[in-house]
Amino acid sequence: MRNFKLTVDRCTLHDSMIVIRFKGSLDADRVSSIGQTVNGVIEAGDSFVIAEMSEVTFISSPAFGELMGCKKRLVEKGGNLYLVGLDTENRAKLRMLGAEKIFEFLPTVSAAVRRYHWDNEDTGDSFRIQLPTVLSYVPEIRTFFSNIVRQKGYSKRDAFRIEAIIDELGNNAIEHGDPNIKDPVEIIGKIYRYKIELLVINRNSSATLASDSVREIMNRLNGETSFNLNEKRGRGVELVKMLCDEITAVADEDKTIIRIIKKKEV
Repeated sequence: MRNFKLTVDRCTLHDSMIVIRFKGSLDADRVSSIGQTVNGVIEAGDSFVIAEMSEVTFISSPAFGELMGCKKRLVEKGGNLYLVGLDTENRAKLRMLGAEKIFEFLPTVSAAVRRYHWDNEDTGDSFRIQLPTVLSYVPEIRTFFSNIVRQKGYSKRDAFRIEAIIDELGNNAIEHGDPNIKDPVEIIGKIYRYKIELLVINRNSSATLASDSVREIMNRLNGETSFNLNEKRGRGVELVKMLCDEITAVADEDKTIIRIIKKKEV
């Protein structure tokens, strides 16, 4: 009989989650132990479980079937079961069983806690990038943002629109950025389950320039400055307005700040 061990502890990173650590081989004769352990967690009033499996050497089909049943019971209680730390070989075997239709393979306990926050608290995930006045950075930045959006469950259409927004506003901010200021362009993003917020910040050499830039942007948004199709540049604000749900511009001392809200399409 192969070695097998499991322990149950409350998660140190979030007290609403239970961590069950599996060690050894999850053979068919371990099915009852797995089920009884999860049932004990449910009876104790908990419903969010992290199955930490970095020391698991083998998962039999019956054991995986029991994990599926455990997830179903937890979901029915309003919770979830997160699989964490599986090695490459075990992930590959479970994929052949269709596991990815039911479970998301997460690398660490902290990743499971972040997923819990994302799924249940909608506090949003933030990221921030600072840029010099170099246009060649923009393609990589828009791809970076697009990949994050897709990883968070947004559609290809949403990701494409975010790419277009970053492309237009990023290029515009860099073109109008002060080369004498170190990394004058800053892009701050926050992704929620159903919306994305972006701040594109451009530091200017003076507060007057910032105010003038905001005035020009708002004139375009409000239709007070005509939209000329023959312009080679300067059309980005109108395009962004069509792609997002909300756009505003303000001046804060020497900064021009454009705020975008793009809702998730359903």
